[in-house]
Amino acid sequence: MNISKLTNYLLFLFVLLMSVGVSAEERPFVVIETEPQNIRLADDGTGIVKNIFCAGCDFKIVKVTPASRATRQGVEVNILEVRGLKDIVVMVSFNPETQEVQYIRW
Repeated sequence: MNISKLTNYLLFLFVLLMSVGVSAEERPFVVIETEPQNIRLADDGTGIVKNIFCAGCDFKIVKVTPASRATRQGVEVNILEVRGLKDIVVMVSFNPETQEVQYIRW
């Protein structure tokens, strides 16, 4: 195998390995759309999201924990930025078993 083919093979292998298993959420998770007014946050970044409606969910509230993250246009931001949002729909992903928020995105 010449150097060019070996380089191409290694590059392909590297790209393949980097693309496998790339996901922000950990399974199981549910993603819903909601309004920022349904999100209540304390100064420490913890809180709740109200009015949760999903298939198979028998609860209406999920918890925002210290492990919860927020992203704006794919860039991680301080979760407290959710407080300033108005007239926008946000995506909330949460674990239906623990009822804990993983990500809030907009």
